[in-house]
Amino acid sequence: DKNMGSVLKHFPGYGDNPDTHDLAAYDNRAYDVFLSNDFLPFLAGIEAGADAVMVSHNIVLCIDENHPASLSPEVHRILREELNFRGVIMTDDLAMGAVAAFTGGEDAAVLAVSAGADILCTSNYKEQIPAVLSAVNEKKISEARIDASVLRILLWKLKRKII
Repeated sequence: DKNMGSVLKHFPGYGDNPDTHDLAAYDNRAYDVFLSNDFLPFLAGIEAGADAVMVSHNIVLCIDENHPASLSPEVHRILREELNFRGVIMTDDLAMGAVAAFTGGEDAAVLAVSAGADILCTSNYKEQIPAVLSAVNEKKISEARIDASVLRILLWKLKRKII
């Protein structure tokens, strides 16, 4: 065992959507398509013990037409409750165009944590870390929510013998 972790990406699936580095991508496929196609590799990876899942920035209309997947509580609920994933959920880079088209820099981090993300990939950390701390101090994000993420991250590190 080399103690290497794995990250499945990009949940809930990309289909033939365009790249979200520059622009928002809207996925108009039916939920049944996700169940019978896109979710299958994620289910196989979860059953095989994948450590983490990276969530895409696609706006999946049949799941949440109002948020990119990375900022969607419903997408995170599906991953946790329907696919029974217990590991770490992370975002793709919150500075990508698809997120920037939806919301400003620091709001993206608060929305991602509120939705259920444990780790935020960001190049705007100087703005986003204080924004998340403020949201916790203002009780917009509970300490229990942060504690749950910290526990998942620490368990991953213990499993991989990093700590």
